[in-house]
Amino acid sequence: MKLAMIGTGDIAGYHAQGIRDHEHASLVALANWREDSLGRLAARFAVPSTTTRWQDIAEDPDIDAVVLATPNALHAEQAVACLRAGKHVLVEKPMATSTNEAEEMVAAARSSDRWLMVAHCFRFHPDVQRMRARIAGGEFGTIVRTRSYGVHAGSGPSGWFTDRRLAGGGALIDMGVHAIDTTRYLLGGPLPTRVCAVVGTRYGSYDVDDDGVILITWSNGTSSVVDFGWWQPHLGGLLGDNEIYGTKGYARIWPFTETPTGYDHWPQSMYSAQIAEFVNSIEAGRRPSPGGEDGLIVMQIVEAAYRSGVAAAAGGDPK
Repeated sequence: MKLAMIGTGDIAGYHAQGIRDHEHASLVALANWREDSLGRLAARFAVPSTTTRWQDIAEDPDIDAVVLATPNALHAEQAVACLRAGKHVLVEKPMATSTNEAEEMVAAARSSDRWLMVAHCFRFHPDVQRMRARIAGGEFGTIVRTRSYGVHAGSGPSGWFTDRRLAGGGALIDMGVHAIDTTRYLLGGPLPTRVCAVVGTRYGSYDVDDDGVILITWSNGTSSVVDFGWWQPHLGGLLGDNEIYGTKGYARIWPFTETPTGYDHWPQSMYSAQIAEFVNSIEAGRRPSPGGEDGLIVMQIVEAAYRSGVAAAAGGDPK
């Protein structure tokens, strides 16, 4: 299977290695308007074709599937163009900057009879998968509530991540989406029924959020608290984690107060497993997981949280 990638920043290297790790896939083309970044990744992975126009990737009839690793504001346009050109698409999280964009992407996948997958990578972390199996097996009884984290302590991103025009939001759309989707995956895929949030900009002069808390009520009756932020003064463990409170017990996926020596919280293996799911689903003719519909649900929660945060800041009803 011939894959191409649009975007050649840091995350692209993980995807490129994942493609290299799959015996039925090859990375044949790259696109990025930044020629220096484009050249470095092409040389690192011996990619035979490069272009500074992403449209060249969409228009190439020899390419079967595309990985989108570009700023969030570009996802919808690029995904729709590639899908309509007959290519399957794996898009980095968040899938879009709004639910309207996400819905357009899902509709394009359906009408073109191509698969759309969203790169919520922590679904492929072996520790997360083991916890999901323990929950599904009834070890903790009925899950009453969860608490999840997507937090940078003492650090935060720069560049397009802090530009609302390109990112669509701040720490919530950057880190919070990891915690939201992982929580939903652990719980077996329930739908949100209520979202309340406090969202703010506390630590920087940018025009996006860097601090907040969300409360989600799910269709299965579980309540979930999601903490997200950049530049936080303290983090009681890893930057991403999930706690489970059930009628039969409690567990935390990563019960560390600090990262153990040699432990990799962002292993290449989960990105390689993610690419494997994408390629294997195309070969098998089945919907990948997480699909575009899963990414859309995350975006619905994100938009509801932003609306709630604005209402709460104005003294209105946070629902």
